[in-house]
Amino acid sequence: MRITRVLLLVCPALTGGEMLAAQAVERTDTPERGTLRVTFDPRVMTWNDQFTDSGRVRLGAPLSGDTIDGRFIPVVARLEQNVRVASGIAGFVASLGQGLLSVRQERRTYPITAELGVTSRLSVSVMVPIVRVATRSSLQLSRKGANLGLNPLALNAAGARGTDSAFFAQFDAALAQLDQQIAVGQYGCGADPACAAKDSSAYWHTVRNALSTSVYGAGQAGSPFLPLDTSAVGTALDSAVARIQRGLTTTFGIAGFDTMFALASDTLSVLSLEQTIVNPAASGFGYADLPFRSSWRYGLGDVELAAKYRVFSGRHYAAALQAVARLPTAGRDSADDLLRQSLGDHQLDLEGRLTQELTLGPLWLNVAVHAGLQRPGTRIRRVAPLAAFLVPATATANLRWDPGDYVGIDAAPLLRLSREFAAGFTAGYFTKARDHYAFQSAQDSAAVATNTGFPTAASVLDQGTSARWLRLGFAVTYHAPRVEGGFSIEQTVSGAGLVPGATLYRIVFRTSRKLF
Repeated sequence: MRITRVLLLVCPALTGGEMLAAQAVERTDTPERGTLRVTFDPRVMTWNDQFTDSGRVRLGAPLSGDTIDGRFIPVVARLEQNVRVASGIAGFVASLGQGLLSVRQERRTYPITAELGVTSRLSVSVMVPIVRVATRSSLQLSRKGANLGLNPLALNAAGARGTDSAFFAQFDAALAQLDQQIAVGQYGCGADPACAAKDSSAYWHTVRNALSTSVYGAGQAGSPFLPLDTSAVGTALDSAVARIQRGLTTTFGIAGFDTMFALASDTLSVLSLEQTIVNPAASGFGYADLPFRSSWRYGLGDVELAAKYRVFSGRHYAAALQAVARLPTAGRDSADDLLRQSLGDHQLDLEGRLTQELTLGPLWLNVAVHAGLQRPGTRIRRVAPLAAFLVPATATANLRWDPGDYVGIDAAPLLRLSREFAAGFTAGYFTKARDHYAFQSAQDSAAVATNTGFPTAASVLDQGTSARWLRLGFAVTYHAPRVEGGFSIEQTVSGAGLVPGATLYRIVFRTSRKLF
């Protein structure tokens, strides 16, 4: 069960033979033998920020600020390091410009629960959730402060560019000739490791490799961006290449390297950035859909089967135990979806619940504790640290996944204002252990290292998967002889891990019918 799932349940009570529905906690009573009780419990949860271990942050933070840099885009951070080496500017900070990414998430769950009384205390039920998830996002991008633009390779569907092909071919040929002439003793180096020719060759090889990785990326991961030709670092790169060409010609007598290094000609626009995000791995990130717009989808969530037994039923106190199996019926989410929510875990969960009700005059307190055991399985993910927002598709792997177990408690102190109506407050606390990811084989780990250009442990995905949150709200409820209903609003007020700062709206409709 993920942290974005709605974990609050319906709560009516049975008090001295009079039934009154409440919210936020599972009710203790069961239908009479042969009675079918049907509950429709639509829930709407919305949020545009989330709680993290570092505090509360906006969902659009990775592409917002005066400088969109490599903190959230690993390929930009890697490009920054390569450009520092090639240009000699140790303090170079890569920037796509100024940005403001606005993101609003919404999750609507429409669970329909059918509960059948087997005896006066025992019932069985099935809950079928229909889930609608929506993401509304937009990006404003300014060229102010930008020193990066689109890699011209990203404009060429064939993945090749003549100027760079000629540039690196000439560079490689010149360095090979220099190394060959050093080896035959043309520059008098002999066995001296500190000879000027050897020092120049070693440094120029370093610059060549940094430029090549800047253009073509590392491993199979493309390089979507390059410095602007009009920027200070672009000028520094041109100067560095010119110095190497002069050194080869004038100092070592090696001609034929005269092609200039091609850089980005213009800053990014929102459209060009979107195209880079959906382009294949050779020149982009390979995500499935254009992200900076509204999108939504419907689907079946994870179906729940449950059995419930009312262990105690008194005038002032009642208690019930419930066993729940949550089935992997939801569609699997994709590692190629950016900013999209999952419809469910697609994971088998086993949950136990203890519900209690205490009635003292008009005051009525409902408390429920639930604990879940989540079974291990597999999950397809892009292997990258938690902060990474845009990750190349080449980092994708099918991983072993052991989701963390969880415990939660929900309480609803209500005041019964009449026989049919009650109102009060709600509170919920939830905590979940950290998930654990691992490669299924050493070959999978090696494949990711080869594709991305460096090894990455699958355990980097564990970060941020533990969670805890506290929700507070209020509820009103109504009960008539054949129909029950209620309404509640709750707000997440604190959290850690990756917890939506969500507002939850709920409406409850319930009716019963005697079958036999």
